[in-house]
Amino acid sequence: MESWVFPLHFIDFETTMVAIPFHAGLHPYEGVAFQFSHHIVHEDGTVEHAGEYLNTERGVFPNYEFIRALKGQLDHDQGSVFRYSNHENTFLNLIYQQLTSDTGSIPDRAQLLSFIKTITHATGKSPEQWSGERDMVDLWEVVKRYYYDPATKGSNSIKQVLPAILNSSTLLQEKYSKPIYGAKGGIRSTNFKDWQWVKIKDGKATDPYKLLPRMFQDVSEKDLEILSSDDELREGGAALTAYARMQFEEMSDYERSEIQKALLKYCELDTMAMVMIWEGLKDLCR
Repeated sequence: MESWVFPLHFIDFETTMVAIPFHAGLHPYEGVAFQFSHHIVHEDGTVEHAGEYLNTERGVFPNYEFIRALKGQLDHDQGSVFRYSNHENTFLNLIYQQLTSDTGSIPDRAQLLSFIKTITHATGKSPEQWSGERDMVDLWEVVKRYYYDPATKGSNSIKQVLPAILNSSTLLQEKYSKPIYGAKGGIRSTNFKDWQWVKIKDGKATDPYKLLPRMFQDVSEKDLEILSSDDELREGGAALTAYARMQFEEMSDYERSEIQKALLKYCELDTMAMVMIWEGLKDLCR
């Protein structure tokens, strides 16, 4: 942990690979990156939700704007960048290949390709090989190697690790049981105001994901549980379902707005969860 460079950047992507492409000219199961969230931790311990991206426009291929927005977030310093699991590295490799093979006019193609290479390493399928000087730190690998709590029930999913580490850290309970998130003089947030992440019930901290509003009002609790399952194959299922509905369904402006708000809150929690896990690990080391 002492080798990590401040400010620390925590990022999370929401993506989809559907059989019937959303956009003209794409192949079946071609990757689409439609959302990210980004938190920063500064050396003095200050935490802020620094930025986000969400494509809500129907019929628009978002991947290049997605990379431009991500570059704009991470290009200001050389701080360590964190992901949780392989997904972000894999998808950035995929977008790298899309940029390389696209015959259209992309004025900033070279800059985008260079940026991707700085924060990733090439996957085995890539014809090129590289390892960026700022290659992302996989917090999932750190958890797998160094953290075990029976409360996770053997899972390394962020949705299992977060409540476990909250319940094992008095520091986190004391800090986040106060409504400081999105509060004046507290932690800067884009989508929350005066929010309290830790609520104690029957002596245990409630899972922060269960405090969020429901993604869909017209889906049963059982179906929503399936979409939000911790199974690695379905992680993020609720988000990609919401994005697909916004692309294809006829819905009112109110419905669309509520789904957008829910997507932004869920993704913001994904990177805030990484921050809290980092804080919890730091507390345990101390």
